[in-house]
Amino acid sequence: MDRDRLAFDQPRYVRVMRHPGLWEELPECQSCMGQGACEIEEAVPDYRSGSGYLIGRLGECPECDGRGYVEHVDEA
Repeated sequence: MDRDRLAFDQPRYVRVMRHPGLWEELPECQSCMGQGACEIEEAVPDYRSGSGYLIGRLGECPECDGRGYVEHVDEA
């Protein structure tokens, strides 16, 4: 059990070609698991009562902007 949990917590990488002929390995987005889409909350206004509510729908992942991977951030 612990071995499976440790394997899941390890960062996974995605091979991406952003420039012709140049492959890069970038970390996979943890929010959408590399799919680029996940469940997001959308506000729906209720004009009759003056309030609103939230619904969940499938949409572009806000963490990776729908790419499925996250950029390396070099902190200087």
